[in-house]
Amino acid sequence: MASNVRKKFIVIGFLLMTVLIIYISLPIIIPFIFTGSTAPFFVIHNDDRKSHEAAIEVFDQNNKSVINETYSLKPKSDFSQSRPLSLKLSWEKKEYIFKVTMDKKITNMTKVEIPNRRTSVYIRLYYKNHGDIPYMDYESPEIIPIFIQTVERMC
Repeated sequence: MASNVRKKFIVIGFLLMTVLIIYISLPIIIPFIFTGSTAPFFVIHNDDRKSHEAAIEVFDQNNKSVINETYSLKPKSDFSQSRPLSLKLSWEKKEYIFKVTMDKKITNMTKVEIPNRRTSVYIRLYYKNHGDIPYMDYESPEIIPIFIQTVERMC
């Protein structure tokens, strides 16, 4: 008799724990179900034929530094930084200031708005801007040492 009561308490306790875990995890799981995985926070791409060092400092809306890292990029290589957890779970648009210093010489500070989880910041070193006609070899491109833009990934 006592054994049956104990088994019932164990089963009820297990079911309550399962319901509690599901209830707590729903706000985290639901966004992934409907919108898919998040895009990277930022991607740095070295378009040059030489290696470069890029120091990236990112400031949030309160001017608090959230990332301060230095990356070494080989020619034609890139690096992808995943999103901070607060940005992965956020539904509201956020603004950041990206301060990019290349080879301790050239600095670019750009304010960007990240409206949703599919938007990434792309940082290109020695970007070749062909103007309105992309990738036309016969036209001499404008070389931009540090180019920062936001890009929305399609699902």
